[in-house]
Amino acid sequence: MMPRLVSWLLGLNRRRLLRRKASRQAVTERMWFAKCDPARPDIAAALRLRNAALRTRPLLSIIEWPAHDRSPRPPNWPFGGAAPPIYPEWELLLTGSQVPTGIDARQIRRIDVAGHTHAAVAFRCLLEAVHGDAIVLVPSDGVLAPHALLLIAETVVRCPHFQLIYGDEARLRPQGDLVEPDLRCDWNLELLRSWNYLDGLIVVPGKGSETAAEMSGHDLTVGNWSWLLHIAGSATDKHVIHVPHLLCHRTAPPEATPRRVLEGGAEIATVQRHLDHVGCAATAMPAPEGGIHVVYAIPQPAPLVSIIIPTRNGLTLLRRCVDSILTRSTYVHFEIVIVDNGSDETDTLEYLRCITADSRVTVLLDPRPFNYSALNNAAAKRCRGGMLALLNNDVEVISPGWLEEMVGIASRPDVGAVGARLWYPDNTLQHAGVVLGIHGGSGHVHRRLPRGEPGYRGRALLAQEFSAVTAACLVMRRELFHRVQGLDETHLAVDFNDIDLCMRLRRAGYRVIWTPHAELYHHEGATRGRERNAPKQQRFDRELAYMKATWGPMLSHDPAYSPHLSLDGYDFSISKMPRADPLTAWYDQRQPSADDSKPGAESTVGRL
Repeated sequence: MMPRLVSWLLGLNRRRLLRRKASRQAVTERMWFAKCDPARPDIAAALRLRNAALRTRPLLSIIEWPAHDRSPRPPNWPFGGAAPPIYPEWELLLTGSQVPTGIDARQIRRIDVAGHTHAAVAFRCLLEAVHGDAIVLVPSDGVLAPHALLLIAETVVRCPHFQLIYGDEARLRPQGDLVEPDLRCDWNLELLRSWNYLDGLIVVPGKGSETAAEMSGHDLTVGNWSWLLHIAGSATDKHVIHVPHLLCHRTAPPEATPRRVLEGGAEIATVQRHLDHVGCAATAMPAPEGGIHVVYAIPQPAPLVSIIIPTRNGLTLLRRCVDSILTRSTYVHFEIVIVDNGSDETDTLEYLRCITADSRVTVLLDPRPFNYSALNNAAAKRCRGGMLALLNNDVEVISPGWLEEMVGIASRPDVGAVGARLWYPDNTLQHAGVVLGIHGGSGHVHRRLPRGEPGYRGRALLAQEFSAVTAACLVMRRELFHRVQGLDETHLAVDFNDIDLCMRLRRAGYRVIWTPHAELYHHEGATRGRERNAPKQQRFDRELAYMKATWGPMLSHDPAYSPHLSLDGYDFSISKMPRADPLTAWYDQRQPSADDSKPGAESTVGRL
């Protein structure tokens, strides 16, 4: 009876904490919307100045995206009940006959689709009739923000070779107020393959009939997902522009959590067609928690994986780690390389002597003063595998297919490193990707999120790109590890070495992927302890200073994280001091310049 009472009290306390947190977030959200309100006198005046200063004025063609169910519906006025947009150079293409109040009818073009009752055919007719330099595709439940066309026009001018522009969104309630902002990350191919995080307003080049031809064969029942994945087949980061401002207000509640999809359903077919089209050896299948699990093929013959585990004493942790690999892993092509960093406990030494009887296990002696980077670098030079798996001795395998999952992703030519989903022993999240800039350095997002919770917009459940992943469980190709010179043992002996490694991989043009489909427990800090005495604090401060000096502005502008989100925590809460340029600024400095988007400026790594 007593344990039940304790559990009930703990649950009650947690529910109270969650209610208080939700209340605080609601207050912060209202304040944030007030700061972004284009009706504020200072913002309105700044937007008028920006409009007047825009010398080149591209024509924007506005078209409503068909409803997902393809059913014919009366046209939705993309301006809602608001006044005409600030930016004047636009045309609205409709199949209906009504003209919205307050809109200059000369900017309305009615396209005759007589005899075309199918929504997809009517949509193509609209695309073929486009005159504009860019096409603004508004969802059927969407309303353009008053400043949206101006920000889009600025972006088109600065990046004329764009392939896709998108922004953030929010829900517009019947009372007229905005709630539930969807604050998006920058272009994230792996996230898009897992779920359509860009379902909403998008902007594509205004090529008229050419754009219409590209639409042929796309399944409109999955919204714009099929088209987005088509764009992903050739787009690079420099050709896909995220405008981190609210461009569209949606009247329907947003889909905050990825749905469970059915085998053989439209979502699976859409992603599979994309994978086949780009020549990616992978299979799309339903993910158990929702969304899509892209299973990447393992090269044949399967590569040998060298699992490097530095350790010093800590027999209980080490034995649990090694035993879980040996007994639970279904991938059989691996070797375990234990790096003994000066163990002196009798039981640990005896275990290390006995475990080498297993032909899959090797023990290397390296008793130098603890330097995590140096220990791994030295071991990597002596490994036989084509793949390296860096592993802490305080992790424990949960999912038997963890290596198949990580090796499949790491084998992709454009992938640099792969990280796993790590749990604390109490089944709260320890690692679901690393975001730069949190608390001045970096941090694990969704930390302490209970198992079963989807996280922000379902991102705790979906494979995606991050700037970095933890080396507590990291898999990458050995030749690539040596090509970027491994971990930095000179400047980053203990902390941030995995972050720095991932940053160097990304600088070389490789993607860093986190997958929720490889799961392990992480008994964090159990080996070396978590206390930070004076020498440790001084070393930590030196290493943090090195990271700031080396990576500078990148630490505060993580592409996997919205600049409107806080760097003071791990839960994707809205920041009280957003890092995005305000609407009163001339334009968003995070957008690339026109020169960046010219042919020849692309990354040398294919986006597969």
